Amino acid sequence: MDHIEQALKHLPRGKVQLATKFGLGGLNFPIIQVKVTPEYVRSCCEASLKRLDVEYIDLYYQHRVDQTVPIEETVRDSFF
Repeated sequence: MDHIEQALKHLPRGKVQLATKFGLGGLNFPIIQVKVTPEYVRSCCEASLKRLDVEYIDLYYQHRVDQTVPIEETVRDSFF
């Protein structure tokens, strides 16, 4: 069990603002793979929800800019 997940179990969820990020598809120092395709964003979100055992994330933000995927595509197609 993750430390954050443990803490969230003991706190009233309505009183906690949970933030996490997406955008790193891989890290093989010094190479960082940035990935913000809508499919990847959705899969990361679903994995975070499951890992943290919560129903929602208050702030979900892009960690790195991917020059190959327009931000409009990432946002529009990820959740709508």
